[in-house]
Amino acid sequence: MLFYDADNPTPNVMPVRMFIHERDGLALDTTIISLAELENRGRNYRETVNRRGEVPALRGQDGQVITEIIAICEYLDEKATGGRSLIGDTPEHRAHVRMWTRRVDLEIAQPVVAWWRGSSDAEDFYMGYRTLAPEAQRFHRLLAEQGMNMLDEEMEARHYICGDKMMLADILLFGTMFTMSMTGAWINNPNRKNLAAWSERMRVSGSARAALTSLAGAKDSLA
Repeated sequence: MLFYDADNPTPNVMPVRMFIHERDGLALDTTIISLAELENRGRNYRETVNRRGEVPALRGQDGQVITEIIAICEYLDEKATGGRSLIGDTPEHRAHVRMWTRRVDLEIAQPVVAWWRGSSDAEDFYMGYRTLAPEAQRFHRLLAEQGMNMLDEEMEARHYICGDKMMLADILLFGTMFTMSMTGAWINNPNRKNLAAWSERMRVSGSARAALTSLAGAKDSLA
C-alpha cells in the first residue's frame, strides 16, 4: 500500500497518521506531497491520485486510490495484521464508534475547519483553488463551540469519547482540534474541563507525538 502524506500535519493528514501509529500491524510505503508548493493541485497529482487535489490518499493493494479520512482509516483497520481494532470488534461496538465518529465530524471537526477556511490566511493559502465563505466564519465558530459544549457534558466520567479506550472518533477529533488550535486558541477552552482532560490524554499519547512527523520520517516504526 502507498500512502500519500503531506509535508506538514494538517487537519486531514494528522488523524490518519495518528490512526496508523495507534492501530499498529501496518506496513506502508509513503510519498510526500508538498502542500507548500501546491503539488496536490498540480495536474499530475489530480490525474493520477485524487481529482479533488486533496491529501491524504491511499493506494490500496488492488491499485485503487482511497480518499477521505474515515474511509482510509476503516480500510486500514481491516487490513492490519496485528494490534487492536480502532473501529470495534463487534457489530454493536462498531456501530457505537461510527455513531460518535459521525457526530464529532459533523458537529465539531467540519465547523472548525470551515472556520479557518473563512480566514485571510486560508484565502492566501488556497490561491483560488477552493471556494471560501469568510462571511460565515463566526457562524462556523459558534457551531463548533456548541458541539464542543455538548461533547464536554457527554464525556462526564469517560476517559475517551466512546468509553475507556482511544478509538477512531477520538483520533479524528483530536487531529482536527490539535492542528487548528495553532491558529485558534478558542478551540482548547480550559473551561470545558472534561474535554480539556481528554485533550491532554490524547496529546501525550505515543501516537499523537509520532503523528507530528511524516510517515516517511517514521517509517522504521511502521514495519
